[in-house]
Amino acid sequence: MPVSDEAHTAATGEAAGEPGRGALALLRDRTFGPFFAGNLVSNAGNWIFNVTAAVVVYEMTGSATAVGLVTAFLWAGALVLQPWAGALTDRVDRRRMLIAGQVVSLAGALAVAVPILLGGTGALEGTGAWAIYLPTLVIGIGQAFSMPAMQALLPALVDRADLDQALALNSVTFNLGRALGPAVAGLLLLDLGPGIAFAANALSYAALVAVLVVIRPRREEQRPDGDRSVRAGFRWVRAHPRSMLLLASMVAIGFATDPLNTLTPALVALSDEPSSLVGLTVAAFGVGAVGVALGVERVRTLLGRERSGIVGLAVLATGIAALSLASAPGATLGSAALAGGGFIVAVTSVTAQLQRLVPDELRGRVMALWGVAFLGTRPLSATIDGALADLISARFAGLAMAAIAAAAAIALAVVRSRKPARRFRFEASRAEQG
Repeated sequence: MPVSDEAHTAATGEAAGEPGRGALALLRDRTFGPFFAGNLVSNAGNWIFNVTAAVVVYEMTGSATAVGLVTAFLWAGALVLQPWAGALTDRVDRRRMLIAGQVVSLAGALAVAVPILLGGTGALEGTGAWAIYLPTLVIGIGQAFSMPAMQALLPALVDRADLDQALALNSVTFNLGRALGPAVAGLLLLDLGPGIAFAANALSYAALVAVLVVIRPRREEQRPDGDRSVRAGFRWVRAHPRSMLLLASMVAIGFATDPLNTLTPALVALSDEPSSLVGLTVAAFGVGAVGVALGVERVRTLLGRERSGIVGLAVLATGIAALSLASAPGATLGSAALAGGGFIVAVTSVTAQLQRLVPDELRGRVMALWGVAFLGTRPLSATIDGALADLISARFAGLAMAAIAAAAAIALAVVRSRKPARRFRFEASRAEQG
């Protein structure tokens, strides 16, 4: 008989208002602090690779389509392999699984760095862009196995009351990495060349591996006694409608943030602003996310976890809509920062609710579906976003993506509003039986 969502939350001993530590206290934690630092370095390395690979492939081919294939090869593993990676995560030690995934990505990074270090970009002339594509595919496979392991391991690295703040800080590593990585890549490419830039990415994976070798989880992980198949994760999600809504919300968050990558150049051009505003807009989104992440525990305490997700999605939708309509630099940057703040609140709240709902023995498989919902759908969201911009306009496309986040906020609000009625009927039924 399936356990109800409320019963599972009660069984884990997690009260909605239980106070947790703030961001600075968690960063000083001997387990989470090093994990945060290693993950930040690894994410910055990912962006160093993205920028360097795009520059090298474009110089080799002169084709924007060829550059786009780098992203396709990178995320192909996440889209295809994550459900099976999640099932494996529930069978083995998650810390070692994450180490293994990072080692695979390290091997892919070295496969492209070493030939260029030894012979320059001329060493790639015989194989062309495939000398970048194939190592990128290997890196993506490593990431596909790393993502469910990381999401499943994170709750074991902190106390239960600290999970929301830990998830927010973990999301910060992606945004800080997106801000730092391209800047570092630009400096390395300008002064030292692509070989050193690719080698820096390889070192970033090694840094996280070194951290994972040293740290140990606070709690022992549970292993499944029964069905260990991929299907068990899907069946659990189908049996818990709230988890399906939370996964759908992650899809909405992914779609709503895509305009930052796909539409920003077109939106800036519509406003007749210099192209330098594109980079500043992406950076403003990161600044908004980082600023709010440092106080996300206060937001959760003030609003509650469920209401935080609704508010975060609504703010994200508002920021993206305002960004789509902005016609001045100040409005563009302010809208991007607002969207970044809404994003970090939404993704933290929705992920935390799912993490607390799923039993530990299924955590890897369900969080793999989280990865597919949030990251694996990126090629689809970019395709739809770009097509709407080409067929109608970039402003319309941005508003459409914002509407998806707004719809998710409304759906979560409707479900939440029905909870008191269900609880009242349950208590009335028990009173009648008594």
